[in-house]
Amino acid sequence: MNTPSELEIWRAAWKTSPAERSIKSLDLHLEYRRQERRLRIRYIFNAVFAVLLICLAAVDLHSHHRLEVLIWALVVWITTLGATAFNIWNWRTLWKAADKSVLDYASTFEKQCLASLRAVWFTYSFLAVQLAIAVPWLTLDFWRHELAAVPYMLSMGFLAVLSIAFIVSCRRMRSRALLDLKQIEEFRRDLEA
Repeated sequence: MNTPSELEIWRAAWKTSPAERSIKSLDLHLEYRRQERRLRIRYIFNAVFAVLLICLAAVDLHSHHRLEVLIWALVVWITTLGATAFNIWNWRTLWKAADKSVLDYASTFEKQCLASLRAVWFTYSFLAVQLAIAVPWLTLDFWRHELAAVPYMLSMGFLAVLSIAFIVSCRRMRSRALLDLKQIEEFRRDLEA
């Protein structure tokens, strides 16, 4: 049996390794840029949505001078500001300079994937808190006859549709982040090999 010598193995690795590594680093860079663009769009959308929620609560409070509306507006403002603060903290790496080595891209890509997983956890928790506030509040208004049956059912339906949309979005975001983390791990293993 004729086995290749160690020198031949090194020579073969030396000849093929740079091409393979440049392709993988290019793929990593493209994936990183795609993820970064997607996350920036989501970040900006969340900021605009937060401003709209705060303005909606202010307009509603200005139109209806009741204690319940004031309490509702305060809840909206506090939870929106809390979610916005988490969003800013969680995505603090999203706006950093882009001149990096391949390993730096892998590290930043990994941090953004972990931030996506944190965002999913936060969204699930935030959704649970919002539902724990909105459902009893609407139900109480319905029982006190301050909210008719049709608006109550429409509100509950809207909450259900919104909840499903958030859950589906979070599941997609989580699976994408886990897949990206797996690819980063494989990329690093290939670099070490």
